Amino acid sequence: MSTYPEHPIPFSINPLPPIQNSVIPLLSMQKRTKIALVVLLSTIVLLFTLWRNLNQTTTISHDLFALKNPKQINKITISPNNPKMPYLTLEKVDGKWLVRNESYSYPADTNSVNQLLFWAMPKLQVKCPVPDAAKENVIKDITLNGTKAIFSNGNNELHTVYVGYATPTQDATYMFFPGTERPCEITVPGFIGYLTPYFNTNIQLWRSVFLVDVSSQEITSLKVTYPTAPEQSFQITQKNNQLQLLNHQNQVLPANRSLIAGYLELSKSLAREAGEPAAINRKPQEVKSVIAQTPVAIFEYEFTTQPKKTILIYPMSVTEGETYSMETRDGKAKTVETTLFWARSNDESTLWTMQEIMLRNRLKTLSNFLQP
Repeated sequence: MSTYPEHPIPFSINPLPPIQNSVIPLLSMQKRTKIALVVLLSTIVLLFTLWRNLNQTTTISHDLFALKNPKQINKITISPNNPKMPYLTLEKVDGKWLVRNESYSYPADTNSVNQLLFWAMPKLQVKCPVPDAAKENVIKDITLNGTKAIFSNGNNELHTVYVGYATPTQDATYMFFPGTERPCEITVPGFIGYLTPYFNTNIQLWRSVFLVDVSSQEITSLKVTYPTAPEQSFQITQKNNQLQLLNHQNQVLPANRSLIAGYLELSKSLAREAGEPAAINRKPQEVKSVIAQTPVAIFEYEFTTQPKKTILIYPMSVTEGETYSMETRDGKAKTVETTLFWARSNDESTLWTMQEIMLRNRLKTLSNFLQP
């Protein structure tokens, strides 16, 4: 009978101690954390690379076309890419804007210049670059029919854009900025429409609407003649801040100084209707028939720093006027005639349209100033 020892035989492979068994899940967790961090960093690097490549492809910021320093601009050149069409230059001389082309030079409409310079140009914003499918056609259109606008300070060109036509939706304008690889659709926030008309090269549309536009202190003499009522004609002279009223016989008359001063203030500006000359100017015979009439009034100005200027006002027949209908509150239609006149200055032969509202307070007579 075999005899076994009282104590067990030791196992040949000892188990791991308890502390070593708890390390296994900890190491696994650290490994997963490292993998997650690597994936996250890789994603960030990939997104940054894509963002950088996207910006390198377009290189067009939202305000690239905007004029950043409009107050520095004193010269604007607008020229079509088509050499057969005229160009023009807007230039600020002695604080006043002038518009010039190859043949003419006129005072410019300051309001129109300021709209372009201080409203439109600083607010130009890229809506989107032109997509590849339309890129070639838009570039071709701007090349053939577009307009180049250069904004300068003296001879130093500060900003240049090429302006095309309206987008198909007509709520944006195709423009190209030198150095970029494609045109863009350009908008002005808050404005629905396209900006091409602001870059036109028609000198008549840039001209000042004022036939006379000076300071009242520059007027040394203003003679108002009524050919059909010469006794109501008068003349106001100004010298050393002293005003005098003369009748048609050049006799000095006592008059209300405030009324005379107020009249000069009104007469320092005399405006015509805006836009191109009336169609009558293309019909020499009709122009001759107008100027053959007796003028309603003749204004003769003398200035301190400018040549004399004479403006003749002619009647306009009713058939040449504007007739329009207006509905009253009770629904009854009424026809209203807008009284218009022809105006012509001594320095050009053009007949301009002038509304009664511009002349109403200028057609004063001698008796108006003799009232106490």
